[in-house]
Amino acid sequence: MNLTLGDEMEERTKKSLKAVKIGIFGNVLLAILKITLGVIGSSIALISDGIDTTMDVAKSILVYQSIKVAALPPDSEHPYGHGRAETIVANIVGISVIFAGFLIAQESFMDFGQHHVMAIMMIVGASISIVGKFVLSFYMFVIGKKFSNQAVIADAKDYMSDVFASVAVLVGGILILLTKMAIFDPIASLTVAALIVYMGIDVIKAGLPELMEKQEDPELVKSIEEIAKAQESVMNPHLVRIRKLGSYYLVDMHIELPGKMHLKHVHEIMTALEHDIKERFPQIKEIIIHAEPIGGGEDEWPDLK
Repeated sequence: MNLTLGDEMEERTKKSLKAVKIGIFGNVLLAILKITLGVIGSSIALISDGIDTTMDVAKSILVYQSIKVAALPPDSEHPYGHGRAETIVANIVGISVIFAGFLIAQESFMDFGQHHVMAIMMIVGASISIVGKFVLSFYMFVIGKKFSNQAVIADAKDYMSDVFASVAVLVGGILILLTKMAIFDPIASLTVAALIVYMGIDVIKAGLPELMEKQEDPELVKSIEEIAKAQESVMNPHLVRIRKLGSYYLVDMHIELPGKMHLKHVHEIMTALEHDIKERFPQIKEIIIHAEPIGGGEDEWPDLK
């Protein structure tokens, strides 16, 4: 059974929202557990990890809302739709992750091994967190990739940074247990902060090209040009530009046709071309085709040819 674009968008929204809700619920449980054990065990590293997980809950709520906004149909104020809401939120998540990393680093420096730490609490809390965060991250990454949802992917990457952060807490706890040296707690916390900042930068790097409308898929451009060349009378498809908005693409392109061709015939060829491109690439939501007489695009935008 073939799904229409509308059905695909509805399924995408439904599955993405479900993934984010599972992430929120899982993070609430993990945050309560880590902060509670961190306070009992006087572990700045485990408390920091728990605070980061609490921030994940707030960020996931943002992601949840962005998915709902992105699913809204085009309107008079947003004629191209609302798909970029997901990308904007993905970048907000990245910036907030970096900010959280710096705050955790600051707290770690202020409390550098100046108190007794119950290493067993660090080990228990970190172990549970590693398993929980890995499962959540893997699940959300699969959903985000499947539906090309940058906001969900950003959330998944953030969760994976928490896995590595919890590994640092676990190692710190084991070292304290073996050496009886509390200094490994703030060292683990600093490691957590560094990993969080790195993952935040990675999330921003993934979202910026879409905001800047960078054309990153030359193979898609080449395929569209090949489909155009296969159409009756079409010559020299050029200036193929692709704009990504969330999960879908908008395309505009120029083609050349015989100058004396009847307008009705031109319209039929362009309609057939649009149909063939959308059939081959369902993620392309809208195509604008500019037709010109053969040779008309020879000197057109030479810097982009």
